[in-house]
Amino acid sequence: MKKITDNAAIMECIDTYNLQSYLDNDLLPISALCSFEKDEHLIRLETPSEYLYFLLEGNVRVYSYSSDTQNIVINRSQPVTLLGEASSLWELMPQSNVKAETDCLCLGISLKKHRGLLQHDVRLLQNICQILSYRLNSGVNLANSLTEPVEIRLAKFILENSLNQKFSFQLTTCAAILNVSYRHLLRTITSFREGNILKKEKNYYLIEDTNKLEKIAENLS
Repeated sequence: MKKITDNAAIMECIDTYNLQSYLDNDLLPISALCSFEKDEHLIRLETPSEYLYFLLEGNVRVYSYSSDTQNIVINRSQPVTLLGEASSLWELMPQSNVKAETDCLCLGISLKKHRGLLQHDVRLLQNICQILSYRLNSGVNLANSLTEPVEIRLAKFILENSLNQKFSFQLTTCAAILNVSYRHLLRTITSFREGNILKKEKNYYLIEDTNKLEKIAENLS
């Protein structure tokens, strides 16, 4: 992690992302910008974070481990997202890791210095309650989705992450997010290619039949 303490840059981020709306206390004097490189951890399992983060740029993966040490992806977060509010803010042990999927920029608030201030900020607590309610519902949806066949989950994922009929998501990351082995993912993609749903190009897959893909995603025969 690299820390940036330039007040002008911090203020620009606060204004750009409307971050002051998240809490009553003045954000500028208690915050710093924190940059993370791809694959760097923002938060580690069972190690309370030193910062409460607002993710401003980039994507992160929230994951844990199953009993056989396989990664279980719980969520993926994109800007603007609050990170560390469920455990680190209260000095509890995080039950999941947060890892940068891309280079990331965050606004961080030192919990060592400002934990008490944050814990008594009414507007922040209201926002946290709303965020946790959403994540609780998302967790139920995740548990339900894991019972779906890989074909359905992959079809949904391709539709959600394609642009102009092009799917260029890194497959190892895709496998981790869908909680399947890389080999199983490749077999499924091969079946989509054989069914003339996807076509392999140099750096991406072209969606040749959106209707078929949508029917698979909706579990329609």
